[in-house]
Amino acid sequence: MTSVDADVKIDLISPATETHIRKYSQQKLKIVKETPELYQSIVKPYITSFSPERTSWVDNILSYKSEAEKILYEDDDWVIIPDFKWNLQDVNTLYLQAITRRRDVKSLRDIRPSHLAMLRQVRRQAYLIVKRWGIEQGGLRLYVHYQPSYYHFHVHIVQVNYTGFSGTSVGQAHLLDDIISLLEVDSDRSPSIFERMTLTYTLGQLHGLYDSMTSADIQEEV
Repeated sequence: MTSVDADVKIDLISPATETHIRKYSQQKLKIVKETPELYQSIVKPYITSFSPERTSWVDNILSYKSEAEKILYEDDDWVIIPDFKWNLQDVNTLYLQAITRRRDVKSLRDIRPSHLAMLRQVRRQAYLIVKRWGIEQGGLRLYVHYQPSYYHFHVHIVQVNYTGFSGTSVGQAHLLDDIISLLEVDSDRSPSIFERMTLTYTLGQLHGLYDSMTSADIQEEV
């Protein structure tokens, strides 16, 4: 039988956590506006409420207890590995993740001008890594999710033409280049721009923040 390109790609996640089920279930979406005040009163307590076991799989990667053989790059700040959604063969769907070793950086809200060097470094290393697959400058989309699937800062590294999934949508993905640029133009001010900004994003109705944030949004409008 002749080999042909597949028309359908299926991802099997096992074991699937409640977070996975919520993430991939069809659900109503709503745009919310997270002010710095709402972050402090609603979102930050939500993030800190999670048990460390929630990201134990990240700790296992950083400590070489799992997936050590898959590491493509590491330094004092980062580990870069293939995302489970990539089959390691089709360059058109290349998908890597850069996971920081910094345990105090949970999300975009924690990024400061002092992190500029490590953000520039992961951008530089991402392009050096993908040269082995023939991807040149401008051939990657590097971005950060807010809200993320898990609260340990990480950067998505995706082949620029790979757009067949919701993770690249406006209202969730923030380009790493834009994050770096904002920090560069605002480096002399304190608090950091990501402490002062109102962040607008989509939430699905199954997300743990949906009820509290949509209610807060209504109250803000009133």
